[in-house]
Amino acid sequence: MYIPIQKILASLALSNALLGDRIAHGSVMDYAVETCLDDDGNVRCTKPFLVQKSKCYEIKWSTDGAVSHTTAEVRDAGSGEIVFYRDTDGKWTPEKGELVYIDFKPKIPTQGNKTVDYEVHTCK
Repeated sequence: MYIPIQKILASLALSNALLGDRIAHGSVMDYAVETCLDDDGNVRCTKPFLVQKSKCYEIKWSTDGAVSHTTAEVRDAGSGEIVFYRDTDGKWTPEKGELVYIDFKPKIPTQGNKTVDYEVHTCK
């Protein structure tokens, strides 16, 4: 079945509007295995969400584990290219409107395979 991209984007925009200032949230495994869905069925990327050009977004996340630290990598949902990354909670203003997702890359390779809780809000 073919669903036009305009309908997908309109549906995502509507779901974002219904969430209020919270754009995305949830829990995923970190990106120690560099794929959004690994062989064991673990989800390692956020669901795609739509961002608007020049609108401010605040990204917050926490990783379980005593020595864990992850970098948030915001990627273009179509190409998988990194469009933004940060090492700590903070703000991001996209240069263009696009469909993106986030993965959380472990900074210490041997400390991977942890759960990451995340939230993306519009800036206040």
